[in-house]
Amino acid sequence: MANVFKNIIKSAVLNIEAALLLIAKTFKIDIKFLKFLIVGAVNTLFAYSIYSLFVFVGLKPNSALFFQYIIGVLWNFKTTGVLVFKNNNNKLIFKFIISYVFTFAINSILLKILTNILNDYLAQFVLILPIAIVSFLIFKFWVFKGK
Repeated sequence: MANVFKNIIKSAVLNIEAALLLIAKTFKIDIKFLKFLIVGAVNTLFAYSIYSLFVFVGLKPNSALFFQYIIGVLWNFKTTGVLVFKNNNNKLIFKFIISYVFTFAINSILLKILTNILNDYLAQFVLILPIAIVSFLIFKFWVFKGK
C-alpha cells in the first residue's frame, strides 16, 4: 500500500513539474524562479502562520520572528534545496543557516521600523516579498550556486 501511495505522489509531482515547465517556456520564465515562487508561497504561508501564532499567544513581534526563523530554516532548507535547486546535500545547511541569519537581521531591523507605523501583522506581511527576493538571490548565487 505504501508503494502505491508513493507512486501516486511521484506521478503527481512529475505532472506538476511538466506543467511548470510548459508555463516557464510559454512565458519565458526561469523554471527555477517559477519553482521558487511556488515553493516560496508554501514556505511563506508556513512561516507567516508560525509568526502569527506566536504573536497571537503573546510574544513580541521580533521574538515571534526569531522563533519562526528557527522552525522555518529546516523546513525551507529541504523544500528549497530539493524542489527548487534539485540539491539534497545536507552539508549546505551551514550556508543556508548563515543566509537565514543575514535575512533575519535585515527582516528584524525593517520589522522594528515598520511596527512603529503599521500593526504587528501587517508590518511583517509587507516585508514578505522583499525578504523573499533577497533570499532567492542568496540561495541561487551562494548557497546552491551552480545547481
